[in-house]
Amino acid sequence: MTIFATHAPQYWAAGLPVIPLKPFDSPEKGAGKAPILPDWTRYGTQQPSDLEKAMWVKAYPNHNIGLPFGAASGLCAIDIDTEDEDLIAAILDILPPTPWTRVGAKGMGLIYKWSGQRNFKLRGEEGGMILEFLGMGNQMVVPPSIHPDTKRPYTADNHLYEVMDKIVALPNDIDQQLRELLGDKGFKVNKGTRSGPVDVVPEGERDVQMIRHAGYLARVVLGMDKSAQFSLADAIEQMTHWVRTYTASVSGDNMDPGKGVAKLLEFLVKDLEKGKSLPEGWDADLDEKWEENETIKLIREKNQVSRWTVTKARDWLSGKIQERPHDDDWAMARVQELLSLVAKDDKFSEMDFRALIGFVQKTAGSDDLKFGKADLLQGYKTAKREAEGGEDWEDHETIARTVLEQIERIGELRFDKDRFWQWNGSCFKHMPHEDIYMEIANNVKGSKLVQRHNDYASVTKVLERMCRKPLTEAYETGINFANGWVGEDLVVLDHSAKYGATFTLPFEYKPELASRANRFFEFLVDCWGNEDDFQDRVRCLQEAFAATLFGISTEYQRAFLLVGKAGTGKTVMLDILEALVPPEGVASLSPEVWGKQFSQVSLIGKVVNICPELPENGVIAGNSFKAVVEGSPQETEYKGRDKFRYRPKAAHWFGSNFMPISRDTSRGFTRRWIMLDFNNVVPEEKRIKNLAESIIADEREAIVAWALEGLSRLRKQGDYTKPASHKRRMEQLRRINNSVKAFLDANTNIVEDGVSMTMMRDLYDQYNFHQKDIGRGSPVSYERFGQMLEDLDYVVEMNPDGMGHRDWVVKGVKIKNAGK
Repeated sequence: MTIFATHAPQYWAAGLPVIPLKPFDSPEKGAGKAPILPDWTRYGTQQPSDLEKAMWVKAYPNHNIGLPFGAASGLCAIDIDTEDEDLIAAILDILPPTPWTRVGAKGMGLIYKWSGQRNFKLRGEEGGMILEFLGMGNQMVVPPSIHPDTKRPYTADNHLYEVMDKIVALPNDIDQQLRELLGDKGFKVNKGTRSGPVDVVPEGERDVQMIRHAGYLARVVLGMDKSAQFSLADAIEQMTHWVRTYTASVSGDNMDPGKGVAKLLEFLVKDLEKGKSLPEGWDADLDEKWEENETIKLIREKNQVSRWTVTKARDWLSGKIQERPHDDDWAMARVQELLSLVAKDDKFSEMDFRALIGFVQKTAGSDDLKFGKADLLQGYKTAKREAEGGEDWEDHETIARTVLEQIERIGELRFDKDRFWQWNGSCFKHMPHEDIYMEIANNVKGSKLVQRHNDYASVTKVLERMCRKPLTEAYETGINFANGWVGEDLVVLDHSAKYGATFTLPFEYKPELASRANRFFEFLVDCWGNEDDFQDRVRCLQEAFAATLFGISTEYQRAFLLVGKAGTGKTVMLDILEALVPPEGVASLSPEVWGKQFSQVSLIGKVVNICPELPENGVIAGNSFKAVVEGSPQETEYKGRDKFRYRPKAAHWFGSNFMPISRDTSRGFTRRWIMLDFNNVVPEEKRIKNLAESIIADEREAIVAWALEGLSRLRKQGDYTKPASHKRRMEQLRRINNSVKAFLDANTNIVEDGVSMTMMRDLYDQYNFHQKDIGRGSPVSYERFGQMLEDLDYVVEMNPDGMGHRDWVVKGVKIKNAGK
């Protein structure tokens, strides 16, 4: 079932920049709906190149298809997410008609022309989702992709690529119109809160995105990227529009379009200096004010040197032959020089040269010097191959340096933890090996050194060695916010590559908001307000959030378990935590698979691992669990790659209706948990849909500011605040995972008096009988029984037994009525 390979080309042919999504049957989070490409959002403003398309078809043939919205597609969508038929009918009555409607598991998606509107969401009075406007920065799964839940294809009433000319635009104030008109129709829309949290893009990251777009435009103007075709004037207009549109779609200071245009011109100059040339008509319709621009004057000058036309070639050869008209050696050398010069111009085609052949034969030939048509054509083709292949490329290292120079136009490239990472202005972003291959293909054409897959792999290996450098240079604890790096002193510093951050929280750190997370605080009261240890639970949660966000939870060697019945708020709490961190910082890896090959790569670079439900019958391997939770060095590997070592730093958060089970009965397993009890069951009819999403929309920044205030207390205490309910749960955990603990707690005949000594053999006999009588399973061995007692802090030592032998005794314990 080659969904992407078969159907993506039909979308591309219509100018729609579709991208590969995760396959519908992927075990990873976001199956069937999340983009597989880490920087997919750039296709909201540019079309994928032919090489990218070819690479995707080969690498992701069976994946689902996603359509990024924005300037490149010129489209947006209204995604209706309700099953209320009356409400759907009211929405459709307000919206203009559309020729394309997609149907999924519920609701529908309607397509429209995009004209720069900001994204928004509409919720009902109780917080439930009604609809979402999907514009720049969003994408939609398109048919015939497979829905991950129903396992059936998405459907639509038409093929989108066949109705592009019939799609109409939405009003710029569609958000306000929908709110007002739905209200007029009697539907209550939540007007008291904004539709969703506003993401802030850091200044450095915005600059990098601008540079990336300038590079794309430069390649199009030069004719290197065939996905579009326009002149320099068109590119300047596109750059100006892109900057203004991008600034409008994200929060932050306005960007200067002139800065983007300057970067575009800078790229053109650099490419011309490397022998590239501009096509005919590149300066069409260029405004007079730009004609006086010094950089454009330089571009024109350099293009005159590198750009060859048939007329220029004729004039050049005529002038050279006239210098020494009867010298055949001179003529031969000049013809060879001409072949080399025109071959270096990527705009001088074979057709151009064929038109020049007769002139060369007539002008440079003589009675003793004849230039055959086939010989000249073969000489031109050889020179062209050398020019395209880079005659100075002696080996894979030379090629790698050229490719690296092109990649680092955007940002520094590093290789760490068996992955490439590129600096994006505020953090490092993963650059897949497929993207490296594509950069090689884009920058190395016609070279015999790069023709087969093994050649690409060899150049990539050289790049790995060139770029091998740890991401983190300054081991300082901190969080990467949109407005800077925040250390443990809660002071905001400039973003820097030295911190090695692999994601940026898409909002600013605002400490003044710490007391304003009112809806979140109300949620905590609803969950725990009637509990005797309410304050300690809140303190523990605050400290745990702080340790998680700062990436220091492994220092305290604890995993967090939210335990209780369904409907008590556990899932809401985990959803709130997950929403505080971007996807690049979140994993979802269940602990029973931590010891399996390849599994731990999911934890690399993550600060939080969230599993909403522990498997009821899953047994956790104690050794791997303890090692990962405490951040011990681990060895792992990506499939098909070499092994490497890393230190986990993710905090592990789990939800469960029952206690975790392990064959590791030692305290080493049980003491690595912090338990937060959830006992208040909310009746089904009183539960608020999408509560976590609603709270985050209003208070994301405030919740994080509140959480960070718990760091100083955690550091001062040296451990988390432990509520009384946590201690009770820990006793329960020990009983479940330690049959000796369960025996001692259940047997009223065993007394701890602190002074007595009891033969361990007598105690073991009581335990043996208890296990068989109660039916808790087979008893452990005598030796293991002693170890488990020591794990429970009992003193076990060798003493005389009074009969001339030595045997183990347990101090501080006696058996009542012993001997009766």
